[in-house]
Amino acid sequence: MRTSLCLLAGLALVAACAEEATQPTAIDEQPTTTTALAVTSDSWLTLANMPANRTDLAVATVTNAAGQSVVYTIGGLTPTGMPSAKVTAYNVATKTWTFRRPLPVPLAQTSGAGVIDGKIYVSGGYDDRSGLFPWGTLYVYDPATNSWTRKSDIPRVDGPGGDRYYGAGNGVTGVIQGKLYVVSGCFMPDIGVGYFEWCDPLFFRYNPVTDRWVTLPRPFTGADSPRIGGVIGGKFYVMAQSSGTREAKFAVYDPATNQWTARTPLGLARPGAASTAFQGKLYVMGGSRYNAKTDAWEMLDITIVYDPATDAWTRRASLPGPRTALGASRVNLNGKPRIELVGGNAPGNNLQYVP
Repeated sequence: MRTSLCLLAGLALVAACAEEATQPTAIDEQPTTTTALAVTSDSWLTLANMPANRTDLAVATVTNAAGQSVVYTIGGLTPTGMPSAKVTAYNVATKTWTFRRPLPVPLAQTSGAGVIDGKIYVSGGYDDRSGLFPWGTLYVYDPATNSWTRKSDIPRVDGPGGDRYYGAGNGVTGVIQGKLYVVSGCFMPDIGVGYFEWCDPLFFRYNPVTDRWVTLPRPFTGADSPRIGGVIGGKFYVMAQSSGTREAKFAVYDPATNQWTARTPLGLARPGAASTAFQGKLYVMGGSRYNAKTDAWEMLDITIVYDPATDAWTRRASLPGPRTALGASRVNLNGKPRIELVGGNAPGNNLQYVP
């Protein structure tokens, strides 16, 4: 399992097509392809385009002082394959974008984002085009002050024979009872070359009160980096791809027992898919899947949903078109829950799911 982050970025670049905007000014709403009159249940709306086109970005939603959902899109890859420090915010109620304070450094392919007490926590990722030098950093963004703060880095994990493992991104993040849970890709240094994924995913818990990390049991053996997951009912559901195959692995972590339990996975993994917990289920949207008939990867428009109560997957309305290297977050509009799906090329890089 010797995969650099730069190789994993290949599929993301397919979805990007325009140069970034650079000035931190407000962005007016773009024309939508779906009007309010056409809104139906189990459907997707195409909304105001996200400025500064990016893929492999972190996404999180924070409620502002007016009670409105604001979706923050953080870092990611530019259309030219460079990690970005851009931060843009979409107000779901007003349907407008604004630029916010950039990250302290460009970051792509992080372990996602988690929100605790109105602040956004983003860990891992790389800041160079090669993708060979990821970092185990933790940055916290405070929307109230529009500021970033660096916290304690993810700790190194000592393996057998003196090996040193690093949780440097390419993972998924959840929040349970005010603590951050991060399942990260596992990286090892190759002297003079960079850092590569050599080992099974790592798992950590971060306490924002003490600014300390704890290493927890790994979710999988024989698995690549996890990029799909969400917290449902106080448990963390995570999916990864089997090493050496394209099959999916799926498990749930219970903090009460500190143990992982295997659950029914999708048949094939879906790298680049967006995921979020929504209405007690895990939504997985878009991504890529290997097609054995054509011996090639295909970009998907599929929305598929996991129900923990039945341990089963069902289909929902497809996306308006195939997309990969996305981010998703739960939002509220006029008191009603929806999913915001962002990333990729414009037009159409900001979608909203109506349940």
